[in-house]
Amino acid sequence: MINLKPENNQKNRIFLVRRNSKSFSRIKDFFDHENSWNVSERSELAHNSLNFRWKRLIFVLFLVLLISISGCKGKKDVKKALEEIRTGTEGIVLNFLPNAPPATIHVEKGIPPETFDVVLEVKNKGAYPQPDEGIGGLGPLLGKVYLSGYDQNILVFTPSPPVAELTGRTLEGKSTINPNGGQDLVVFKVNVNVENLNVEKYEPILLATACYNYFTIAGPSVCIDPNPYSTVKEKKVCEVQDVTLTNQGAPIAVTKIGEEAFATKTQFKITVKNVGGGDVIKREAFEKCNPFGSDKIGREDIDKVYLYEVKISDKTLDCGPFAEGNKGKQGYIRLINGEGFVICELRDYGGSKTAYTTPLRIWLSYNYINTAERKLQIKMETSGLGGVSPESGSNYPQPNIPIEQQYGP
Repeated sequence: MINLKPENNQKNRIFLVRRNSKSFSRIKDFFDHENSWNVSERSELAHNSLNFRWKRLIFVLFLVLLISISGCKGKKDVKKALEEIRTGTEGIVLNFLPNAPPATIHVEKGIPPETFDVVLEVKNKGAYPQPDEGIGGLGPLLGKVYLSGYDQNILVFTPSPPVAELTGRTLEGKSTINPNGGQDLVVFKVNVNVENLNVEKYEPILLATACYNYFTIAGPSVCIDPNPYSTVKEKKVCEVQDVTLTNQGAPIAVTKIGEEAFATKTQFKITVKNVGGGDVIKREAFEKCNPFGSDKIGREDIDKVYLYEVKISDKTLDCGPFAEGNKGKQGYIRLINGEGFVICELRDYGGSKTAYTTPLRIWLSYNYINTAERKLQIKMETSGLGGVSPESGSNYPQPNIPIEQQYGP
């Protein structure tokens, strides 16, 4: 039942207004809080998004910088590799593998000896041949390896005589894809003929000899001045001067080029040196390397390097004097104390009136000899308890005396 008194209605209205005011105040506070939280959250999200964008931008810039540095380094590495191909003073080198052959071999009469291996590691540390040179990139008639220094009646090798071909093996020269050059193994089988071993100890020195054909290629830039005596002061891109070279990835090197310009020609004094530590012989003497052959290396065969070609652009230069001829485009340079020279001339300037630089290509051909040694010890072991020979007082079985007389019945 509703109270309809005026005073009561007034009180009810006041109560409802107050109650509604409190509710409205609470709702307002709630929405103010929500709005405040949303603004804060949006601000934080915007800040995080900005940080993320900056981080991503920095990462992208760092990645681009890294790629650029890697690209520059890659270019430098390739350039360095190309320069290092024709460096060094060695060509074909060989070494005995450890324990092949063993340092000491024990044998005994009456017991079949075991076959053991003599293994040589052969490496090409020079720049020849390149992939486009020789037979399948492996070099034309590269050479052979020989074993010598032993008694053929005591040591029996297979093949006999112990000779191995180098041509056709994986002995390519240094390249950008293979900066260390090719390498391979040469294996010989050998056993001891005990019946011919008449001493307690035999100590041969095995000599491995690599005799091979090789090339040296040099291409330095030189200055050509068709008008060296000009009295008019003019700008020139180069000056005629001597050029000193480093090694070219071969045992024979072009070490220096002296240059002198005249009005009608330019002369080049090309100095050649044996830097490999081995011996150089003329190309026709290759078969004389064989220690089992009938022909031996003579004085006329050694210290001769064949000048195959000297070119500037498309012009092959005339050179001389040669060891076996006066003058020409090809011939042998004689080395004295490991060094020799030849003088080449350029007479055609190709119509040029001013100084210019151009590559001078020098191509040398020769046979080269490198060696390696391995000392071997073969011990004869005696069987049984032995006895004392009345003639020598030795416990070792005496030759030409029956076993029954040496050791008793």
